[in-house]
Amino acid sequence: MEHLSANHFHCEETCKSDKPFKKAARTKQSLFREKYLKVGFDPSNRFGKYGAFLLPEDADAGLNFYEGFRSDILNQIRKRYPKLTTAQHAGLYANMLRSEHIPWNVFVPMKADLQAAAKVFNDILGEPLIDVITDIRIEWAPEKTTCLNDNTSFDAYIEFMHDGQIGGIGIEVKYTEEGYHFGEKEHDEVMKNEQSQYAKITRNSGLYKEDIANRPIRETNLCLDEFRQIWRNHILGESMVMNNMLERFYSITLYPNGNPHFTKVLPKYREFLTEYGVSTFKSITFESLFDLLKIYYPRESKFQDWIKYLQARYPF
Repeated sequence: MEHLSANHFHCEETCKSDKPFKKAARTKQSLFREKYLKVGFDPSNRFGKYGAFLLPEDADAGLNFYEGFRSDILNQIRKRYPKLTTAQHAGLYANMLRSEHIPWNVFVPMKADLQAAAKVFNDILGEPLIDVITDIRIEWAPEKTTCLNDNTSFDAYIEFMHDGQIGGIGIEVKYTEEGYHFGEKEHDEVMKNEQSQYAKITRNSGLYKEDIANRPIRETNLCLDEFRQIWRNHILGESMVMNNMLERFYSITLYPNGNPHFTKVLPKYREFLTEYGVSTFKSITFESLFDLLKIYYPRESKFQDWIKYLQARYPF
């Protein structure tokens, strides 16, 4: 089997079906693999031929994760996923273009200085609400039977204390992704069952304006592919407030500035929200978040080298 370096990779020839942003991201990740990681790719592999997919030995070595915190990241992945299917392993360990690895590279290193992390998130929230961050979890969800009764989870979850009460921040991380397609069970719950957890929380949470909250979800824009995942993550966190698991919750969407889908969709989603809903919904680009990390994290090399890695790998 021939393993080639990225100078044999021609994006114009192999990525004709990609939209412009995804094509740019694929090229960026392939060049990052060649120039930064200095490893090859497999042109005969279904995914590897596009250049942004690691060879099995490089994936198993954890090269999709930042070297300075790689040991911590891999240990936490093993605890979170004691067993991964072949497809799950490929998506997390090998595929450089998908977003699965990004929360691990961004939020696990943040744990090394939770005081700095609190400053970062207070800046994002726009007020000093966080007294102390008590935990940062990757791919986490509350007990589903008491919340949405589905498999919705946060890509990252920040637990914090404010005036002695527990607060939470749920973060949805996007890279080249756009809308979210229905699963069969979810379709029936959203579109047909007005007594579902989705419907009850949407009606009663206070997040949505009356013309949204008082209508069946199937008659609102919340059920559309472009909004559905944003909506589900928002109401998942609000269900925790309604169940007295939290005193307050904030939903954050993290995405690259170059992704045109979210630059258009996020402002439209805010139009559905009440004043309370808007106050609990935030978004930030990779570029802006990494700038905040540079401001608030210590100047020591273990943090600054990590930030340089993030800035080299993801923004546009």
